Amino acid sequence: MIDRCSGHLAAILALAIGALCAGPARAGLGGDMASVRSDADQLQGVVHITLLQQYDIHEITAGSGMRVREFLNRDGVVFAVAWTGPVMPDLQRLLGGSFPAYTAGLRALANPGLHRDLRIASSELVVESGGHLRAYVGRAYLPALIPTGTSISDLR
Repeated sequence: MIDRCSGHLAAILALAIGALCAGPARAGLGGDMASVRSDADQLQGVVHITLLQQYDIHEITAGSGMRVREFLNRDGVVFAVAWTGPVMPDLQRLLGGSFPAYTAGLRALANPGLHRDLRIASSELVVESGGHLRAYVGRAYLPALIPTGTSISDLR
């Protein structure tokens, strides 16, 4: 019994040390160009880049009809994502490190399962999502990272 417990303990310690050594994943919001490439690979999509004065838009288009736009500021950080498609995207992936704030916002809603259109907003994160089967749309952004002079309405 003790040998089995010490074996389990060793496995848990190995996983914990491995996780610490791996470093943080930088997918989606707050991520960088590598996260955009990773998202494109995951969606099996093609990336088209639009260069603008204050930020760049990396639009991933997948054969499934999913379209994800990731907005990178001049520091190369993803400050916003927007999506349209026949299904909801993997929000855990797109929101990256902001996903816990999103889930906390969902828990704070009175009846989260009853909302067709959803808006969760704080000073750190805004998530807006809506639609129905085969027609989902949404966006999420980190207000503090939006480049000066950028209109929120352009983040679509």
